[in-house]
Amino acid sequence: MSLENPNQKTLFELLRSCKMGEAGAIVGGHIDRNQLRQQLYVPTEQDEIVSSFFVDDYMDDGQMLIITGSAGDGKSALLSRAFKEARENGIDSLTENQIHMDATASTRKTETYDKTLARFLDDAVEGLRSGRGPRTGLAINLGLAIDFFERRGYRDQYPLVWDAIEAAKGEETHDTDRIQVLNLSHRQLYDTHPDRLGQGLLRKIVDKFDVSDPDSPFHAAYKREQEECPAGEACPLHYNVTQFTDEGLREQVTQLLAAKSIVENSYLNPRRMLDHLASILLPAELEQTAASDAVCPVGKSVQYHKRISPDSLVWNTVFREVDDQNDPTGLLDPAAQATETIDLEILQWGANPSKLETDLGDVPHIDSAPIEDKIRTTIHKQYLEEEGEGEGVQTALDWSWFTEFLGTYTYMSTSEDGLDSEEHELEQSARTLNKTLTQALKGWSGDVIDGDYIEFVDGIKTPEYRFLAKWANPRVNLEVSRERTRREPTPGQLWFVLEPEGATVDIPVPINFELYILMNRIRKGYTPNARDLERSEGIRLIHSRLSEFTNKKETVRILDKVGSELLRLEEDAFGGVIVGSGGNR
Repeated sequence: MSLENPNQKTLFELLRSCKMGEAGAIVGGHIDRNQLRQQLYVPTEQDEIVSSFFVDDYMDDGQMLIITGSAGDGKSALLSRAFKEARENGIDSLTENQIHMDATASTRKTETYDKTLARFLDDAVEGLRSGRGPRTGLAINLGLAIDFFERRGYRDQYPLVWDAIEAAKGEETHDTDRIQVLNLSHRQLYDTHPDRLGQGLLRKIVDKFDVSDPDSPFHAAYKREQEECPAGEACPLHYNVTQFTDEGLREQVTQLLAAKSIVENSYLNPRRMLDHLASILLPAELEQTAASDAVCPVGKSVQYHKRISPDSLVWNTVFREVDDQNDPTGLLDPAAQATETIDLEILQWGANPSKLETDLGDVPHIDSAPIEDKIRTTIHKQYLEEEGEGEGVQTALDWSWFTEFLGTYTYMSTSEDGLDSEEHELEQSARTLNKTLTQALKGWSGDVIDGDYIEFVDGIKTPEYRFLAKWANPRVNLEVSRERTRREPTPGQLWFVLEPEGATVDIPVPINFELYILMNRIRKGYTPNARDLERSEGIRLIHSRLSEFTNKKETVRILDKVGSELLRLEEDAFGGVIVGSGGNR
């Protein structure tokens, strides 16, 4: 069977091809003849930019288009499709020699990648300088660009190219007179608005995995195998993809994947999207147990009484993909929540197992599973089927704190000109977050004593003392904060640039969702301990900068553990220092 025609492949093989690191995985070429890649591809506005450069506005002027980003961003796919379109439109001067889609490639056996890339750039730079000849296109990872230009010493040899790449690091596009750079690391892959979370490219790719859609690349294999699978309705793979035809489930998965990216500050590019979705439907356990040479390899293994764990079912695989298994937070897993609602539900299931069976419904490979697996599967299934509505279990996706954070992130990461009337309303979320930030900073090391002081607790050297310094209320530099947030490539990373009263420097404060949770808890009286402060670089940074929000030159008080003042230092009007003890000066 050939991968060139997805209609000749099994559903198992097609899904496996969508996983990262698998043989035959999704990669690009100058002329993309792979139907699976073509059917999975979702055009974006970046396609219009590349098409305009190589087709609509093409001239033999020697100009250059550079596409940068990370592995899996779709750099090669963009160039491949534009090259194919240019050839179809009769632009004969553009040949494969002018398109360098794999900067790591070497065209000669004894030649390293940098020599191959240097030869390509020699020709491209000649066209840039002369203003004549065919246009050129280069796809290169930012990391590889740094290695090539900085570490291998090609910066001075190709200053025009490197300067253009360097200038585009903090923005999506950068144009010079002769070079246009498209930085895919700043491409918006999904909407972050609280009412539209996940919409855009992410949702469109999710819908590609709806096997009931005739336009899905998996449709033909699914239809062919429905009647021929040896396991029939007991096939866990077909059960998973059948459940995924439900639009409500796909909507939930879309939002959860987007929320995962925000909560974990994890980059979610097209290749990673495909990997997550393929792993949800074809988890590693099913892939490893599959038999070979069968219409449905997974179904054949089930036919031979291979035991299948409920962990391989879509209700559980969704949350295994959503919650980072290397550093699980449980914020997005309903089974990881501790609420009165879920506790009462579990008690009812324990007292009446028949209710658990009813609530779980018809799920294959669950009858002989331990009760804890049944309970976890039921909680997951109910959450996904209820679409997060009602008074059921709530995850971070349903919290007001997350809505506030999303609203602020959308507001801060969108330029003023790009805000519509609805998004201007998100400014209120930014105000709420700023208020939380200010109050949390005041109470970071303990309870806020009054409006004029911020407390520092030295719990290691002098546990019996508390140090209080006068609070200098910081103001947000909104314009600088929004600019820095927009330039930040890490998803879900906010920057609030604060200006303390009387200070000569701005103080940038990084805020992610985990930190925002902590800030809200501090507002409610929680005091971070030493372990909390070690967990996050952002937390350590804020803690180290607290002194810049205070005017300790004006007043410092030292109190004992019962709150009695032991020492007061104050600066008088003439620059002298007044020392008082026990309330006496």
